[in-house]
Amino acid sequence: MKNMIFLSVFILIAVLAASPAFSSSHKKGHSYAGHFGHIDTSGDDMVSWDEFKAHFSHAETKVFEEADGNDDELIDHDEWHEFKEKHGYGHGEGHHHD
Repeated sequence: MKNMIFLSVFILIAVLAASPAFSSSHKKGHSYAGHFGHIDTSGDDMVSWDEFKAHFSHAETKVFEEADGNDDELIDHDEWHEFKEKHGYGHGEGHHHD
């Protein structure tokens, strides 16, 4: 029984360590993976600084500004996916609040 538990824990750790979300978060210190719809709580197809900060408690303004490609102080869906692609976060990552 102990061997099964050990093996299960080992496999779980190996899967997590190999996942892009874990490795990106580990390399950068904090993950900015997230689905746009989860971050856009107002439903207006734009993410404001307040929504960004509410979703990512560790958010830094410089990261928000980088994701805001056209400097209009809002992040649209395309800008968000360009930011995620640039930093190695896959489209399917970010099912939870970070």
